This record gives sequence, structure tokens and C-alpha cells, in this order.
Amino acid sequence: MHNHRDGRRLRAASAALLVAVLIGAAGLVYANSFDAAWWRALERASERNAQLRGVPQAAGTNESADIQERAQRTFNRLAYPASTIPPAWRSHAASQIRQRVRDGADFFPGGGPLTSAASPDSTQPVGTTSWTGLGPAPIDNNAASSGYKYGLVTGRINALAVSPANSAVAYAGATAGGLWKTTNCCSASTSWSPLWEGKDAVIQSVGAIAISSDGQTLYVGTGDFDAADQFSEGIMKSTDAGATWTQLGADVFTPYAAGTPDKPEQNIGSIEIDPRNANTVLVGTRHGFFVSYDAGATWARYNVHSLAGESQRVSSIVLDGSTNPTTMYVAIGYPYSSRLYGNIGGGNGIYKATIPASGAPSFTKLTSGFPQNTVGGTANTVGRIELAKSAQNPQIIYAQVSNYDINFTNALGTWVTTNGGGSWAQLSGSADTSYKNCSNAATSEAQDWYDLFVGVDPSNDKTLYIGRTSLYKIVVNSTYTGVSSITNLANVYSQTCAGYGTLHPDQHAVAMISSSQFVVGNDGGIYLGSGAVGGFTAMQNGLNISQFYAGQLGANFASSSSQFAFGGMQDNGSASWDAANTSQQWQARGNGGDGFFAAFDPLTGSRTAGNWYTEYTYGDLACSTTGAQGAFNSCNGAWYSTLGAQVDRSDWSTPFTLDQLHCTNASCRNIILGTYRMWASGTGGTSRAGWTAVSPDLTKGNITTDTAANTIIDVRFAPSSPTSAVVGTDDGNVQWSNTLYTGANCTQAASGTAAFACTPNASASWVNLTGGNAVLPNRAIQGVGFDPSNAQVVYAAVGGFNTNTPGTPGHLFQASRSASRTSAASWSWVDKSSNLPDVPADSVIANPNNRKQVFVGTHSGSTTPTTSTRARWCGSATRTVCPTLCFST
Repeated sequence: MHNHRDGRRLRAASAALLVAVLIGAAGLVYANSFDAAWWRALERASERNAQLRGVPQAAGTNESADIQERAQRTFNRLAYPASTIPPAWRSHAASQIRQRVRDGADFFPGGGPLTSAASPDSTQPVGTTSWTGLGPAPIDNNAASSGYKYGLVTGRINALAVSPANSAVAYAGATAGGLWKTTNCCSASTSWSPLWEGKDAVIQSVGAIAISSDGQTLYVGTGDFDAADQFSEGIMKSTDAGATWTQLGADVFTPYAAGTPDKPEQNIGSIEIDPRNANTVLVGTRHGFFVSYDAGATWARYNVHSLAGESQRVSSIVLDGSTNPTTMYVAIGYPYSSRLYGNIGGGNGIYKATIPASGAPSFTKLTSGFPQNTVGGTANTVGRIELAKSAQNPQIIYAQVSNYDINFTNALGTWVTTNGGGSWAQLSGSADTSYKNCSNAATSEAQDWYDLFVGVDPSNDKTLYIGRTSLYKIVVNSTYTGVSSITNLANVYSQTCAGYGTLHPDQHAVAMISSSQFVVGNDGGIYLGSGAVGGFTAMQNGLNISQFYAGQLGANFASSSSQFAFGGMQDNGSASWDAANTSQQWQARGNGGDGFFAAFDPLTGSRTAGNWYTEYTYGDLACSTTGAQGAFNSCNGAWYSTLGAQVDRSDWSTPFTLDQLHCTNASCRNIILGTYRMWASGTGGTSRAGWTAVSPDLTKGNITTDTAANTIIDVRFAPSSPTSAVVGTDDGNVQWSNTLYTGANCTQAASGTAAFACTPNASASWVNLTGGNAVLPNRAIQGVGFDPSNAQVVYAAVGGFNTNTPGTPGHLFQASRSASRTSAASWSWVDKSSNLPDVPADSVIANPNNRKQVFVGTHSGSTTPTTSTRARWCGSATRTVCPTLCFST
């Protein structure tokens, strides 16, 4: 049990601040010389991404439509109020940072004192001694109280490659955790080290990896091809096995780049090096096929087909170097009809060409025996296609084909050619209904657009491995006409079957090593496979790539030996770490699935006591009243119906927070949650009856006329007032109230006493501080915060880009009230952006011991200088602290 009342009191001026950030790509890192005290210090991750789900809670297995909706919301939030984002914005931001901003290493860690001895309001550089990594590296998924369990897990892996020159050397690319390398592949003792830790790393998202035959040259495609979780910043190239890197094609492979001016979510999904000419590199993207004939110095985009308006999405490339010139097979596999583009899969299919010495390849569509789409696309026809060829006979090529349906993207089946594409035939017994669990029930996984691969055993081309939600072994008959058997090797959702729990769901990448030995990448990390049911070995050592949304630290975190960190992550639920852990391994908590915001009572919270809160999609709140290890039951208010149906318009990652500053002497009970309106509880929020709606619609509410979701995306209590709160919305609003709660003992003075009590105020008054967006830009308000000692001074971290609101640029703003009356007219905004780059700002927090010291987390991503201390501190692009650290006066 914890009891740190003194630590959360604002008047305890001697308490120092613990600055910590939950990182989508890099886990949690904190500065050890700070004392945590009372601050809700876990800012939401600077990269507001990783917003996918792969493992559902308890019973469900299909989340296809939600993933697609999430991807659209992510883009809309970056683009709002326009419909575009600047091409190569990350690269431009890196240049701006180098030109404008002091290197964080000059002042943090190791800089001056945290506060001035003369005045707590003086502006001083921050200082500490070192960073301490807390992981997760990895998470013990089996510790969760319920839900699916998969042992040791980490974040999503999109790409894998084993060096052709040395099978002990392998590379892994994460969705938001960068590129990793091992030199001792492959076993349970395999350890990984990050390669993109330099301060000038542009991006930490990987979608494809290609390695030269000598193992020295690497081409790494950036972005998230499978789900558009992040967008490409080109290709990173190394000629020394990953020691140094050069960025290529930043003006070619980014959203809205030349050649794809109308395409926002550009990402790279495949790269191949011509085995006959190492200077020729082929790249497949979401929006086109690209070739470089000069080792990546220049690129050209070529249409694979000539159908106007139809997708040119390249889902797979296979090369046959036995011919001269090299033959290439390119799959166009637009995976589903979308709200963004409509039905544009008419060109889906497999195309063949020889690689020319220069200029445009001449493609021929392979139609004999292969299913064809019509122009405009229709449901249940050809969608995503993945290719793999035989190591013994390059004329034998397999195509794993999914259908085109937006909500149920199942397998159409497996096609094979034995004559280099001259004719194709579907393997009998390969249709979707043939994929079953150990009980002979069809698995109908329904999301092959998101997770799909086919691998061929290098020693036996009649043995295939099909990665879908689960992983399957297919044995092909001797005549290559049918399937002799399909074996579910993992049974990822079938808890009574052999293999369950040995492999995380959602298979994205495979690298074949030898007969019955391969490496798999999925939403839970990296695994070695043997081809047997349950024959998987987790290889997560050192991987610190869990993708956090948000979370909370306990009071006096840095100085206590019994404190907790608690956060929610993409596809790995919620997890906690406490000082009883002797490593960076965390323990899963709650019901699994995606975890978003998370909280716990810092006064009573322990593994076996206190209120703990986790969240699933769209604000589906669950609570344990018996500690982190307890059972988590629904504690939704009326934003969900009693039958569990969503009632309120709410964000995918619905914000909520527990007030750790204003509590009784025994527990913290004030909690707020934002949908399109604010909800509050003064009794801990652990039951439906405890929640009250305390606002009207706080968004602009233009649900039919703008691209925003029109939801609240950040909520924050005022440190100096238990009745004050501020919210930010994805459609550019900032709303403030100082009447959130009522009660004679709901006061700052009563906080920390047994008498402290607050009642949610259903008639709370709210002031829209937006001011018609005359100063504050009409862009997503990603984060809000308060001055620590004045509830009438607020901060707004503004997302999007200046180019979309040219009349109101900026990313950090301060509003203050100039009169005693509560009206919008009494508030004014000041742009505090100063030398910040034009990068979406995602979070803001003021130092409670130095009110002029304000920290801003941005969308640009970063790393730290050592492999053991990885941080994306404030979303920086430097090695130790974000250059977007703003000293606001």
C-alpha cells in the first residue's frame, strides 16, 4: 500500500519534478534526479500513432473495420482543417531543428539546476544526471488477469531480413521503434541492438528491408505499409552493414510527393535489389512502383498497368535472377474499397517484366488461370496479393490472395505457377474455409489486408508458411495442384488448442533461414519458428518497442522503492512496472486487447490493492478495485449503453485522467473522461452510477462538414484548483471550466484531508477559449495543460502544420484570463512557439516547481545516445532531449 500524501501537495515546493514520457517506439524513460511527487507525468507519447489493434479483448477476433477507421482518423488529425499534409515534413523539420534549436545535449541531461535558488519562477535550463530506461523490454503478457495470453511480447514488427552472407546476422524493422540488428540469430538468447539511435534519425518506422549479397549494403523502406500507422520518409541506405546511414528519396516516397500528389498515406512495403546489377533497386509502395538505376541516387515512378484511376499499390515483388536480364513479378494488390478512394482495385493482379538497363519496364499482366478484377473493383474479388518463389526452381511461384471486401478480408486461396507465370492454378483445398483450428472450426480471420505473408521452405518448395492472424503450414501435393494439409501452428485465439499462447497474433513478416527454421514478425515482436505446432521461441531480448498511448506514474516515483509506472499500448493491453522488478520487464494488466489511457490511485495502489483503470477502444473503461492484479470489470458511464454499445461520439483513444493532486488523506477519487462532452466522477468512477455528464458538446460539432472526428482528445485537471479543467478537441477547440465539481469541502485547502469531497456538477459552466481561432490555429489541439499555480493560465499544444492555417501559424500557445469575469472575452492567447519547428505538437506540461519552464512533446520522433537508454523525450529529434523544449516566459 502507498501513502504519499505529502508528495502530491502543491505547497510542497521542495519536491522536485519527475519528467517522464511514455514512448510509442521506445518505452518509458525517466530522469532519475527528479522526485515524482504529485504530477501526472506520463504525457501521451509524442508519436500519436501506433493506433491499431490486433489482439481483441476476450472473445472477439475481427477488428478490420476499426483498424481502417483508425488510420483515417490519424491522417485527418494531421491534415485538419485541410485535406493534405506537407510532403517530407519530417525531413524539413529535422533541417529546421538543426538550424534553429540548441542541441539538447548542451543543457539536458547534465545542465544547470532544475529550479533557481532565488525564485521558483525564474527561467533556468533543466538539469539532471542521467536517463534510466524502464522498458518494457519485454512485457509478461501472461500476468494479465484475463484476456488472451502470449508470454513475453513487445511491439509490432513489420519487416525482417537475414543476411545472405551470414545467417547469424539479422535485421528487424518496427512500426514505430526503428531498425534493430542481431549478430547472434537465432535462439531464445538472441539479443537485439537499435541502429537508428543517432540524434539526426528522421523516422523510426520501417516497412521493408533489402540486403546485398555480401551483407554490407542495406536499403530500408520507411513508413507503415500494412496500416498507414506512419508515413514514409524515403529509404535509408547503409553500405557498412548498418553502422552509418544516408536518407534517399525524401522528395519521392513521402505523402503528396511528386508523382503521387493526391496520395496522403504513402508508405514502402517491398524492396528488391537486382541480383544481376546491384545498382538497380526496385521499390513497391502504396502508391506506385519505383526504380533506381544508380543505387538509389535518383528514382523514377512507373505504372505497372495503364488503367486510369485504378490503384498502383504494389503489395509484393519477386525476382528471378536465373534469366538475363532479371525477370520480375510485381503484384498489384489494393486490399479493400475505402472511404478515401472508393473501389479502385480493377488493376489488381500479377504482372511480369524483365528489368531494363534504363527507363520504363514493359509489364504484361498474367491472366491465364488467375482471378481478375474488373475496373472499379467489386467485393469478394482479388485484394491483397503476396508472392514467394521456390529456391529450387524459380519458375515455381506462389501467390497468396485475399479478397477485396472492406470488412471481411478473407483468403481467396493460394495460386501457383510452375512455368514462370505462363499459367496459374488455385491449389485445391486452399480456400478460406480450409483454414481451421484444432477443433476443425473455420477461423475466418477476416483481416488479410492488414497481416499477410507467404514463405516457402528453402529446402522443399512444397512446404509453405502462410502468415495471417495465425500462422499456418501448408503441404502441397507432388503435382502442385492441391493442398495435402493445412496445419494451424499457433491457434492464436483457440485457447484449448495446442500451440495457443506460443505466438502473438497478426503476422506481418517472415524470413526463411533453412529447412523448418524461419523468423516471424508480428504485433507482439519476433519469434523463431520450427514448423511444428507450438514450435515458436520468442526472441524479444533488448527490444524496447512497445507502442504506448499514455499512462501514469505513482507519487514520489524517483525516490520511492515501491512505485509504479502504468500505461496502455497498441495490441498489448495495459501493463505496469514497479520497483520490485529487477529488470525492464513489465507485467500485463487488465483484459488485454489494445490499451489506451491508464490510471491508478497513487495513495492506495499496489499489485493487490487500490483502484486501477484501463481502457479499450473508444473509451471502453474497465476498473479493478483490488489492485493491478485484480479483475477488471466494466465501469463505463452512460457514454456506453448498458448493453455495451457506444453512445457518445468519442476518440479511438478516449482521454481520461485521475486527479492525483486533489484527494482525501486516503484515496484519490476525482476522475474525468472526454468524449464529445466531459464526464466526471467524485467517487472513483468505478461504477456506472458514479459518472455524471458535466458539459454540453465541447467540440465544434461539424460532423458533416469537416474531416475531424469532432471529439475531445485531451483532458487535464488544474493543479491549483480541484474544480477546474481544460480540454482540447481534434477540431481546434479549447474549453475551460472552473465549476466542474461542487461541494463545501471541494477546495484546495481541504485537499489531503479526510473531509475532502467533490460532487460532479451537471450544470458546470464552460468557456470556449478558442476565440474564433483568430490567434489559436484551427488545427487539432493535441494537448492541453495548466500553469501549476494559476488555473486561469492554460497551454495548448497544436497539431497539424502551419501550411494548412497560414494566417495562424504556431504550435504552442498560452491563454490567460485578464479579468475576473468568466467569459471568452476575458481571455487572450499568446503564441509561444518561438523557434519550434513546423511539427505537430502533441503534449505540453509545465514544471510545477518552475512555472516558466514548459515542456512540449512533438510528433517528430527521436532517440537517445545509448542502446540501454532509449527515449523519445518530448518527441525529440536529438539524442537526449527534444530541441522542442520551450522555455515559456
